[in-house]
Amino acid sequence: MLKSRYFSGILMSLAVLSLSGCIDKGGDSDQPTGPSVRTSAHIQFVSRLSDATLYSSASEASQVGDYVNGLLSDGGTVAILDRTDMNGVAYAADMLVDSKKFSSFVVLGQNGAEDFDVSTIVFNTPSDLVSGFEIENGCYVSGLKVEIDGTVTNYDENGNVTKTNPVKATVPLFSCRFDTESQVNAFASSTLAAMKTYDRQCVILGTVRNSLLAGLQSAVTAADSGYAVAEVTAGSDYTVFMLYATRYWGFNGVEETSVAGGISSYAVDIAWK
Repeated sequence: MLKSRYFSGILMSLAVLSLSGCIDKGGDSDQPTGPSVRTSAHIQFVSRLSDATLYSSASEASQVGDYVNGLLSDGGTVAILDRTDMNGVAYAADMLVDSKKFSSFVVLGQNGAEDFDVSTIVFNTPSDLVSGFEIENGCYVSGLKVEIDGTVTNYDENGNVTKTNPVKATVPLFSCRFDTESQVNAFASSTLAAMKTYDRQCVILGTVRNSLLAGLQSAVTAADSGYAVAEVTAGSDYTVFMLYATRYWGFNGVEETSVAGGISSYAVDIAWK
């Protein structure tokens, strides 16, 4: 894990702005160690899937804020705003004040003494402090434990829904961005093991350059066959991926909604045991 004094220094520079593959439906699986296929919860991942900062104007920040605030006020629980970055923190601050939600900035990279690539996690209930792991110099995977709302659905022998109940689950949710093969290899060879020591149930929703996705998938599986990397959706430059321990989680699918010019929200449907 990052040295606490160093990582705290990064977070303190941002704290002033912080307000605080599919699975078939059916009955219980015969595999007791896998996630239940009857469970479902959505985590929103809002991104351009490019090298550009999420917000390029106050208008776009307002549209993203209205969208996320609407979701989190109407049954949604958690949203990751990808690459809000230092040059977009003023827009992010306004959006977070208006949303009246809890939020934390998570560091993805460092380009200079006061220049960070960051994403913003917005959520409805209080949470733990952010934890971070250095992948290699200037590249990090960061996140925190958040509570998500979901459902457990019962089916009859014909696959018809008989009952749906609301449930809650706690997810150690992290994000990162892979731009180089060396970052992928460093993560698989050392960072993944450190994250497992922190919590084996960690889920990463992040982005990887399209050309590196296959390498990330194979490197993670080679490092630990109990983990998988699912392709959530691909853009012109980057792919959203979900990394998870197959014993605890599963990937149900994704739905895309256009939010503003070039910005989309991806509702990532996850399953858990």
